[in-house]
Amino acid sequence: MKKQMTAVFDFDGVIAEYDGFKGNDIFGKVIIETKQTISALKKMGWKVIIFTTRAATPKLKKYLDDNEIGYDEINKNSDNPAGASDKPIADIYIDDRAVNYHGQNKKELLQNIKDILSKNKYQYNKG
Repeated sequence: MKKQMTAVFDFDGVIAEYDGFKGNDIFGKVIIETKQTISALKKMGWKVIIFTTRAATPKLKKYLDDNEIGYDEINKNSDNPAGASDKPIADIYIDDRAVNYHGQNKKELLQNIKDILSKNKYQYNKG
């Protein structure tokens, strides 16, 4: 039996436009490219998890449903083994603030971090 692949998507800045936190149930416009990607993955049989710092409120679920964003779970992966942390086990993570690690040395990794921070429209701390 073939293992089901799992993709984890961040919400703010990936599924919905984001220019800073405005409130628990205030969301940006849906990002069409992400919506289309999630739809394609779902059609290929992938499990999709939304992993966000937001709580899985009824309004968040309604936003996802109203915008036809297919997902299986929010902020958890029920397939995680007992005793695992809350971070969902996945095959791929999609996040606007992520740096992909592939063996960079310290200088390269620090530059990757600076590059990501310089591309973010909204930053918590530039320090």
